[in-house]
Amino acid sequence: MDGNLSPLVILCVALLPNDLLLSSAAFLEPFDLLYDTAVQAFYSSDYESVVRYMEGALSSHREARRTRVRCRLRCQDQHPFDETFSDLRFFDGVLRRAACMNACIEAKLGIQSVHKVSDEVTQDFNRRIPYNYLQLAYQKITEEHITLAVTDWCLPPASGYIIS
Repeated sequence: MDGNLSPLVILCVALLPNDLLLSSAAFLEPFDLLYDTAVQAFYSSDYESVVRYMEGALSSHREARRTRVRCRLRCQDQHPFDETFSDLRFFDGVLRRAACMNACIEAKLGIQSVHKVSDEVTQDFNRRIPYNYLQLAYQKITEEHITLAVTDWCLPPASGYIIS
């Protein structure tokens, strides 16, 4: 091969579903930004956006946690503590695990500083506040659909009046 990608390969990558592309943690959006956008959309009464961004935030949060756990377990297996216990060997093992985790997380999530979140957002996710926003947004969307359906069904069109 000459090092160039064929148009067929480019087309195949372009046609991959977004979920497949986003499942790779290298494209993972920070969940605190998605959460903040969803909260702003909620107070703007844009409930479809609330659902989209809040589900994205929850998915991103779940993937980031899953990645950190997998990296921790992998590095724990790669760098076990020696049977002979001394301060020097213990701290050597701790430092090797930390370096392994940093490399693993950055390989899967990207730069870690992008995924640092405030304590307030972390507490909201631990208290499951995003699910409250989602529930309210779904209720509002359902109410809007019911209202539209009832309006279409109950109101007969007046002469010269068009319901859109």
